[in-house]
This record gives sequence, C-alpha cells and structure tokens, in this order.
Amino acid sequence: MCPAESTEERVRKQFQEKWKEYNAHDRTLDALAAFRFILEYIDEIRDETIKFDFRPRIAPQTPDLKPYTPDGVIWQRPCCSFLLELKTSWNKDDVDQVMKYAKGQGYLQADGSLKAFAEKHCLLLGYQDPPGEPNLDKLFTEWERGGLTFPLVVFRYSLEFAPEGDRVFFSRIPFERNGLCPPSALGKAMNSARGCSVKADNFRFVKSKFHKANDQVVDSYGAVMWWTKYAIHYLTEDQRAEMAANGRLSSPLVIPVAQLDQVPSPGEVEVPLTAKDVKRALEFLRQAGLVVLKKLAGCYQVKLKGDRYVRFPHGTTLVEVSGQQEIAAKIITRWATNKIKHPLPEPHKKARKPLIRSGKRRDTSTLPLFPDIGR
Repeated sequence: MCPAESTEERVRKQFQEKWKEYNAHDRTLDALAAFRFILEYIDEIRDETIKFDFRPRIAPQTPDLKPYTPDGVIWQRPCCSFLLELKTSWNKDDVDQVMKYAKGQGYLQADGSLKAFAEKHCLLLGYQDPPGEPNLDKLFTEWERGGLTFPLVVFRYSLEFAPEGDRVFFSRIPFERNGLCPPSALGKAMNSARGCSVKADNFRFVKSKFHKANDQVVDSYGAVMWWTKYAIHYLTEDQRAEMAANGRLSSPLVIPVAQLDQVPSPGEVEVPLTAKDVKRALEFLRQAGLVVLKKLAGCYQVKLKGDRYVRFPHGTTLVEVSGQQEIAAKIITRWATNKIKHPLPEPHKKARKPLIRSGKRRDTSTLPLFPDIGR
C-alpha cells in the first residue's frame, strides 16, 4: 500500500501545476511580442506591412452571432493577409475553432464595416507543444473537407535559452500535409526550414503592450498582472502617497462587485485585461489571502502592499526565483498553500429558476368552456 501524500507534497504539486500554466501563458505573450517586434522593427517585413491588429474581431459565419477573436490579423503588400492563433498544447476543440476562424467572413473594423481578407490569405496556427501526427491528421483532414482554398500553416514557438541571449524561435512543423505561407517577407521567414527567431532583449520592451492573449488570461497570470500593473490605477492620490511612503495601505482597497466592469486600463496597452479577467484575477488573489470578498457588502477588499512586502508562506521552500518572477512565485505559492491547507469556499452562484413549460402551465385567465360540468 502506497503511503499517503504529505500536505507539503500536495502543496508542491498544486504549485508546480499552476506555475507551469503561468509560464506557458508567459511564453505565449513572448511570442505575441516577438511578432509585434518583427512587424514594426524588421525593415524588410515592416516595409511590406499595411496593417496589423492583435485584438481583432472577425465577422462570424451563420449561425454564430458573436465575432471570433483570434490572436492577430496582419495585412501585407501586395495582396497577402494572415490570421494568427497561438495555443499552448493540443485541445480536442481545436479543430472546430480553427475551422470557425477559417470560415470567418472578414475583419470587422472599428466603425463596424467589413474588410475582406487578401487574395493570398493564410491561417498561422502556433503551438508551444506541437500536436502529434494523429491530431494533425484530424486537423488537416477537416481542413481539406471544408473546401478551403488558402493554406493552414502549423508552427511551433518556444523560448530558447543560450549564453548569447534568450530568444523566441518560430519553426514550421515538418508535416507532409502542412501548408506554406504566401511569399511575402513574413511568409518566407515562417516557411524557412531553419525557422526564424527574435532575441528576448529586442521584444521585451514590446511585451508591455500584451497583458493577455486575446480571448482570456489564465487566472494566475491575471492575478499577478492585476497586482503589479492595474491595482495602482484604482488608488486616490492620498492612497498612492501612502503606498509610496509605507509600502502598503492602512485600510483595504474596496472594489464593489457592481463596478468590476470599470477597469482602468494602463496606457499604450494593445491587449488589456477585461472585467471578466479582473474578476478571475481577484478570485485567485482571494484564495491567496490577499483579497477578501465581503458578500453582504458586495465588494472585494484588497490588502494592497508593495511587491517586496508580499511574503512566501512560513516554511516554504518551493521555488528559488528572483527579479520579475519573484512576486509571481510568492502569489502562486500562497494560493497553492491555502488551496490545500486553508481552502476558502467558492463564490456563491445564484441558482437558476426552473423554466415552466408552457404545455404544463394551467390557464386561469379565461372562463371554462363548460362551466357546469363537474359541479
């Protein structure tokens, strides 16, 4: 009989799982920042680029109503366009999602008008962990069955470490059914058998424009991002002065639940957190013991303090980090520890009222047809 896991081991596993998810999301933002750097700072590609958007809305196909939201759309001279979607690893829903994006009617501009994709169009689909051949076969079989006339190009993206500097590397997956990008400067770089790369030192200053991938931030990353980038924008001038002087607020920062949709967005951010992201972030911080949800008052109370004042739980030896990831490790360690040792109740969800079927509902608004029967 196997011995029962210790509490410390359960905490460690909880931390490692969430830490892996956090870093995977961080890699996705690295890749988005690298694409942004390529489009704006690599002369050959910049000169051919007409427009790009890393928060696009794509007109849906019938019967869908909401616009599709891939991670990016790019137009290049003379007649090329790219739809970009980045993923961590294979998911069973990827085939359906990719086909929906591919069959989108075009790009929805700010004024609501529709901009058609270019004559030479391409869907760029990136994975950190490349799908195996069986999954790629499923994807390309459905693509061919859909009768699409433009290519699907699946590539891998990764952060590679080297003595001369870290870099994000893009490489087309060598799968016989994989497509080829249109022959623009960007397309040639993505088609290259050697792949292409961007130094981390080059794209890191661009990364501040991306606080999430387009659809949704993972809760751990959203929590750290909110704590380090957004929280200060909720403060009054007096509260900011107190934080600067003491490194913490003497009383909690109060955020009413009804006002969660009022998210102060830091300037020059292309893909900021939304109200939905902020709610998930605050729930993560609540489990980490940095936020309290007062149900009767209908508000979150944030025990705001400077990053260096946030401590690892007593006796923790889970991770050795420094610099930018230290606050992330602290918050995720606190979350994992509380999740195992002091779990908090999940937020209460209002029960839906049961629907009354019209066929079973008694009509009392009209007189009976034969009033004397049964008397």
